[in-house]
Amino acid sequence: MSLGEGFDKKYCESEFKNCHGYLRIVNYTPPKSLVDEVEGLGMHTDLSCVTIVYQDEVGGLQVKSKEGKWMDISPCEQTLVVNIGDMLQAWSNEKLRSSEHRIILKKPVNRLSLAFFWCFEDEKVILAPSEVVGEGDVRIYEPFVCLDYLKFREVSDRGKFEKVGFTVKDFARISL
Repeated sequence: MSLGEGFDKKYCESEFKNCHGYLRIVNYTPPKSLVDEVEGLGMHTDLSCVTIVYQDEVGGLQVKSKEGKWMDISPCEQTLVVNIGDMLQAWSNEKLRSSEHRIILKKPVNRLSLAFFWCFEDEKVILAPSEVVGEGDVRIYEPFVCLDYLKFREVSDRGKFEKVGFTVKDFARISL
């Protein structure tokens, strides 16, 4: 429904047929001294199309509201958190939005989470389809190759993609 009236679901089959996923176990170790809340991972968006997260009972996941306020996403037994990622935001021409989120360490204990990232293949060119863009055919993002965006977000530590604060808007958004 978010992609627009008359959008053919079969179109998704061809666009998403070569997606892949990976599971990451994330351990946030608290600092030796935890007097107040400490940022475990600063504000970021996920690179993926979709991210599915299971967080332990420690909590600490926060999402930024439309008004710019941080909201706690409290752990709930047998519940998963689903985030839209940057690649799906660009592909959907912002009809689906990547959530800005962060991790705050509030307790002097390890925080564990499991995150499954579902992504386009590295060689895929992200271009919002005309069927999604709609009338006027105005795209918000320049076409880009997924791997180029991954390299843009990569930090110096090999294999890590948490360049905190940067999003797909910084990489490919067209100045309107």
